[in-house]
Amino acid sequence: MAPWWLSCSTAAFLLLVHIGLVVTQSCLGGGVPGIPGTHGPNGNNGPKGARGDPGEAAQPFRGHKGSTGLPGPPGRPGLKGDMGLHGHPGTPGSPGQKGSPFNPSNQQKSFFSHKRVIPQAPQVDTDIHFDSEILDLGDRFKGESMTEGKFTCVITGIYFFSYHLSAKSRVCLKLMKGSESSLTMCDSSEGFLVTSGSAVLELRAGETVSLQTTRYNNIVTSQSSTSHTFTGFLVSPTE
Repeated sequence: MAPWWLSCSTAAFLLLVHIGLVVTQSCLGGGVPGIPGTHGPNGNNGPKGARGDPGEAAQPFRGHKGSTGLPGPPGRPGLKGDMGLHGHPGTPGSPGQKGSPFNPSNQQKSFFSHKRVIPQAPQVDTDIHFDSEILDLGDRFKGESMTEGKFTCVITGIYFFSYHLSAKSRVCLKLMKGSESSLTMCDSSEGFLVTSGSAVLELRAGETVSLQTTRYNNIVTSQSSTSHTFTGFLVSPTE
């Protein structure tokens, strides 16, 4: 084993030699390697590669059947279909009951037809008095009477009324149901005229109908050929 001083001398010598080499290299211009730098940006994409070999055909895989879902909402109605064929005739019904024979005398009747022969002109806003009965068929078909120009309903139902009056220049008349005017009708001409009108009214037993004049009531009364008529009849009972 070498003496300790020899070992120390050898180590010191080697250290001096190393330091000398380092100093020599520094003086010649070569430094110690530096710290590695950061990564640079990615480069551009390379050219497209060649198409690869086809792979093996995969076998289809069928899964298990799922559970039934909830019913969906009803759809919109479809278009109307074509008309179907006629069905077979049904079985005939049973015969009805025999009706009673028609007898006109059993039907409800109510009518009147009167004319005015009074030479005086009627007053304004008063019932025109038709004082003479036109139709007279005896007691079997006797018409309803009129009292002071009023027809009084006996059978509740639908009635038809009409009138014809001769006048000069112009005339306006009111068809009255009770104390209320159902309608007002006017007519005019340069000379003489025959005005007429009609209406259908619903009446109850006891109600009255009449014809009244207005202030335009140039009704002719002096000529013997003139005629003023008022007619009405039951169309259909309602009770």
